[in-house]
Amino acid sequence: MTLFGFVPAMHSEDKVEIIRGADFPFYMKEAEAGDGEGMRCVAVCYQTGAGVEKDLRKAWEWYGKAAAEGNTEAQYAIGTLYRDGIGTRQNYKEAAYWFRKAASNGHAKAMINIARQFAEGKGVLADQRIAAENYWRAAERGEDEGAYQFAVMLRDGKGVAKDLPRALKYFTKAAAHDYKDSRSQAEALISQGVRLSPDKNKHKHK
Repeated sequence: MTLFGFVPAMHSEDKVEIIRGADFPFYMKEAEAGDGEGMRCVAVCYQTGAGVEKDLRKAWEWYGKAAAEGNTEAQYAIGTLYRDGIGTRQNYKEAAYWFRKAASNGHAKAMINIARQFAEGKGVLADQRIAAENYWRAAERGEDEGAYQFAVMLRDGKGVAKDLPRALKYFTKAAAHDYKDSRSQAEALISQGVRLSPDKNKHKHK
């Protein structure tokens, strides 16, 4: 048992969340009172061994209860557990189901994950259009990976109409936080004579 625990970041985009093991009794009290966030925190504690013995079966149980209460973070967490095969057999189809559920509730990281699955055809039929849409949605919520990947698709005309000025716009968004090689990608477009232009379709992904 550890006093402090954290959700392991299996993928670089996963948020590392500090959960105080000392607060486990409080989380459990809230969970037993029907609070979805309390349920999720209890699940995190059981997943990581924060303030309680690590128990993935109980972690799954409490994530499920939290998700049933509409807790979007719990829905996303279940998707990551299926994706990474934690406490269960790896199942991309189930991961896709939960990522789509969380994404529909506005979870940006879930949008990134479901976009990846549609781009790669993991657990779903490959569909570049859906991948582009979800990368765009994530980008509009400030996700650098979403901006970068959407820019690549705009540049290459993959899943979305080719649009170099918009590609430059999204590479520039990602470059603001030095994401991957977004800066050099933007510079490459500029060297080709591409310039930023007003985005008349900023609410559309194609």
